[in-house]
Amino acid sequence: MTPYSRLGYIRSLLKTEGINGLILSAEPNVSYAAGFRAPDTYGFVTARGIALVTDFRYAADFKRFARSPVSVRQYERSLFETMARLIVKDKLKKVGFEARHLSFAECEILNQRVGKKITLVPLQKTLEPLREIKDADEVSCIRRALSIAKKTLAFAKTRIKPGRSEAHIAADMERFVRLNGACSMAFETIVASGPNSSYPHARLTDRIMKEGDPVVVDMGVDLNGYKCDLTRTFFLGKINPVVLRAAEVVRQAQALAIRHIRPGITIRSLDAAARNYITQQGFGKNFGHALGHGIGLEVHESPSINKTNSRKLEPGMVFTVEPGIYVPGRFGIRMEEMVLVTQRGVEVLSGNDRD
Repeated sequence: MTPYSRLGYIRSLLKTEGINGLILSAEPNVSYAAGFRAPDTYGFVTARGIALVTDFRYAADFKRFARSPVSVRQYERSLFETMARLIVKDKLKKVGFEARHLSFAECEILNQRVGKKITLVPLQKTLEPLREIKDADEVSCIRRALSIAKKTLAFAKTRIKPGRSEAHIAADMERFVRLNGACSMAFETIVASGPNSSYPHARLTDRIMKEGDPVVVDMGVDLNGYKCDLTRTFFLGKINPVVLRAAEVVRQAQALAIRHIRPGITIRSLDAAARNYITQQGFGKNFGHALGHGIGLEVHESPSINKTNSRKLEPGMVFTVEPGIYVPGRFGIRMEEMVLVTQRGVEVLSGNDRD
C-alpha cells in the first residue's frame, strides 16, 4: 500500500471524525503514513498530503525516501511552533490528535500556539484499524524478519547446553541477528531456564543452565521497522514427565487454535479453542495471559487475541499464537508461532519446525 492509498484512508477518517487535519505523534503511525521508518518525528495530515515535521538529524535522510503526497519539514526552533504554523496557514478549524500518545503538556503548548479559533480534537484511534490489515509488502517484510529469527533460533539450539548461562545465550543470539541482516532485536530477548521458565516475561539472569532444564527462548527481530516474535522451548537431557506432558498439552492447544483460524470467526472463540483444551487437561489456572497479539510496526499491536475480544478475523491480519503453561517456581512452557489470516483460512508464516 502506497502513501497515496493510505492518504485515501486518512481522508475518510477526517470526514468521519468531522476534522480538517490530523496530528500523528505515535512513531508507528507516522512511519505507516510516510511509507518508511520515521523516528522522532510528527506527522501533520490534511486531505492534500502528509507533512513530516522533524529536525536536522533526519530531514535530509527522509527527503531521500519521501514521495508525493509525503513532504518533509525541518523545524529550527520548536516542533510545535512549526506544527502550529502549518495548521494556521491552512486555515483549519478542527484538528485531531492522538490522545493516547500526545502528552497533556504538549496539548497545552499546541493550544497556545494555534489560538482559540482552532479546536483540537482528541482521538483514541487513528491509523491502528488500517494497520491491522497487512498488505503484500508488509507481509513480505515480516517473512524476511521471520527467516532471520528462525535461523537465530536454530543457532541458539546449538548453543543451549548445561554449563552455559542465560545471559551468554542471549548475547550470542543478538550478535547473530545483526550479522544476518536484521536492524536489531525487536525486544529484549528472553532466555529463561529451569524455574525461571515459569515466569512468562522472565528477566535475563546469569543462571547456569543444568541437565533436566526446560529453556524458554522468546525473541524477535526488527527489519526495516517491521517486527517478528517467536518462542521455542528447548529441553536439556532427561525431562520430568510432568513437564513433558505440559509441553504436549501446549503443543496440542496451539495446533487446535491454528486449525480454528479463518475469516469471520471471533477472536474470543479462537482464544477459547486453546484455553478450553488446556483447562480440560488440568492446567487451566496455569495459562493466564492472552493467546496472542497483533504484530507489525509494533511488537504488540491490534488486534489482541484474547478471551474478551469479539472482533472478527479478516484476511490480512498477522498475529501470534502462543499458549503457555506456567507452574510458579518450577517450570514453564510456551510455544509461539506467527500466522496470517488468508481468504480461505490461515498460513503459518513461521513454518512448522516447532521444537
